[in-house]
Amino acid sequence: MHKLLLIILSIFLLSAMAVSQTFVGSDACATCHSTKYSDWKDSGHPYKFSVIENNQPPVYPSVAVNFEDTWMTDLGDGSHTWADIAGVIGGFGWKARFIGTDGYIIGTAGSSFSDAGGGHNQFNFYGGEAHGWVDYSASNTTKKYNYGCFKCHTTGGDTSGTWLSGVDGLGTFSEGGIGCESCHGPGSAHIAAPSKTNIDKVYEFAHQDNSIGGLDYGDGSVVTPDTEGNDVNFLCGTCHNRSYTSPINSSGGFIKHHEQWDEFLTTKHYKNGFTCITCHDPHKRTIWDGEGITKTCESCHSDKAAQINHSGAATCIDCHMPFAAKSGTTRGNSGYKGDIRSHLMIINPDTASMFTADMSAVKDDAERKAALSPRYACLGCHNNASDDNIPDKTIAQVSAAAVDMHSGTAIAPADLIKPSSFILKQNYPNPFNPTTTIAFELPYRTQVTVSVFNLEGRTVATLVNEELDAGQQTVRFNASDLPSGMYFYKLTTDNFTSIKRMMLIK
Repeated sequence: MHKLLLIILSIFLLSAMAVSQTFVGSDACATCHSTKYSDWKDSGHPYKFSVIENNQPPVYPSVAVNFEDTWMTDLGDGSHTWADIAGVIGGFGWKARFIGTDGYIIGTAGSSFSDAGGGHNQFNFYGGEAHGWVDYSASNTTKKYNYGCFKCHTTGGDTSGTWLSGVDGLGTFSEGGIGCESCHGPGSAHIAAPSKTNIDKVYEFAHQDNSIGGLDYGDGSVVTPDTEGNDVNFLCGTCHNRSYTSPINSSGGFIKHHEQWDEFLTTKHYKNGFTCITCHDPHKRTIWDGEGITKTCESCHSDKAAQINHSGAATCIDCHMPFAAKSGTTRGNSGYKGDIRSHLMIINPDTASMFTADMSAVKDDAERKAALSPRYACLGCHNNASDDNIPDKTIAQVSAAAVDMHSGTAIAPADLIKPSSFILKQNYPNPFNPTTTIAFELPYRTQVTVSVFNLEGRTVATLVNEELDAGQQTVRFNASDLPSGMYFYKLTTDNFTSIKRMMLIK
């Protein structure tokens, strides 16, 4: 009888502990999990938001070259001290924003500080280079640091209460930054009696302001958190997206940051069962020469790595994970190089834009599946600087070269062979459906037009209309929106014209 009472009491106590588990903070994990704790402490996750205490600046790992000693000198109108700052958003890898003691981002409307609109409220940096101050938000926009902002920057976020004394209604959190319990759930029971059964391997949860209750997995279905599940994609996707739905949001000609989940959903990697931790160690950093990548492209794509028609020291990710997204700043002169690597992977070797007409999202429909444009995969390097010893290229040139990048039949680069005369070659393949390559040779730099017209003489496409360098050139023609039939393509330069036929068969 006594044993039965003890069993019942134990079950009751364990149930009560499970119901009332609380967040205990990452430092409580350090004793038993010292290696993982050290890796995490040296990563970017703990520094997504730093609460300022005793008017002292946050402390970052030594690898993070963030120019912190200049922040208070140049923030806003230059009059601020750390006594004005309640918290710092970021500061580890890309940018830093500053929350005033009134709960507003300094420099935005509503702030009790007088320097709103000064243009100096976000500091951008990347890879050891300072990219200067910008105005994060127009001066007439109110930016309070509440749950809607910090839900992805902190651990144990809640819409109730307030994290900042004297400012009501902001919401609360248990720990600044992304701590151990952001991914493994509240740890009070585990700390009291360590066991694999009383801590989550993967903590699936939905944000309190998530109106759909979960994540759109790209097929229109909404997946909700499973308290017994261990879907690491769901966990990472909870914060590495911007709207819980599938559009890959973009702005200003770049994919927005926090969109890795939406990008990944469109890839064959996801469709073939990859998860985020197939390639990432979640406890380690990837930037600042971190060791967070556990599997490289060559691990699976040895054939592609062995056959690449590209000179120089370009790596797989330089082309297939270019900086097509932006957190803080655009780098270089090409206009196609941000500071966040894309996770789209696939490159569509055409000259079309990768974005929708209004530039608000990556295009992903029957006309063009989500894919990188050679503008970002190629021109991010090939037009980035005049003194980098990388030859400048046009979009037509890099699009054509991308088609045969991993083929044994690639056309020699234009800067290696200089033809003696103008030549328009027969397209290949021919007949074709729906794409074909048109090759031509130029003996010197000149204005070039390559157009396609039908049997009635009506122009159906202008593939090139620009000045090109001497050499062998190629351009890709996509006839997916045209009917089957005979077509003609014409090369026109300053003193040369040539026309050839091609057959589209669908």
